[in-house]
Amino acid sequence: MKKAPTDFRRITLLVHRMEPALAIYRDILGMHTYYDKEGSVSVPGDPPDAPKSPARLVILQCNDPYVGMLGFMQLLDATASATAPAPRPVDARLRPGEGVLVMTHDNVEVAYEKLKGVEGVQLVDEPRVTEFPRGDGGVFRVEGFRFLDPNGFFVDLHQAVGNERTLFA
Repeated sequence: MKKAPTDFRRITLLVHRMEPALAIYRDILGMHTYYDKEGSVSVPGDPPDAPKSPARLVILQCNDPYVGMLGFMQLLDATASATAPAPRPVDARLRPGEGVLVMTHDNVEVAYEKLKGVEGVQLVDEPRVTEFPRGDGGVFRVEGFRFLDPNGFFVDLHQAVGNERTLFA
């Protein structure tokens, strides 16, 4: 495969509450804290001359030291923290512009049981095995489930079944 001129390092998600995000992604799913600082940021959507807003940025890291990081930014001013987003109905269909955080885990059944007790988590389904066709004509099997985190982000958490490591073998 030819090397692309771009690397995708991380995505940073704006959250209403930081602690529930950390309880899930750091404490339950086991991501490591790479960065955790408060500072002042220009908020996308504000006029260019608007004063910067106080914010906390936490970047979590998985196994690769360069890619696959997940950032959370919480605005700390009173107006930003006063309005929580409306909860998303579990059966609501995703719309253009929304995304899915696709993550692998060593044990989705244990993660599922732990997430059951987290306030604000909406479990969409239970862990189940799904098969996908591979490029070589074989089948790739994963066990997984989906959930909405307390900040409204849709997550697909899965693990490979058996020794399979890639969909594209």
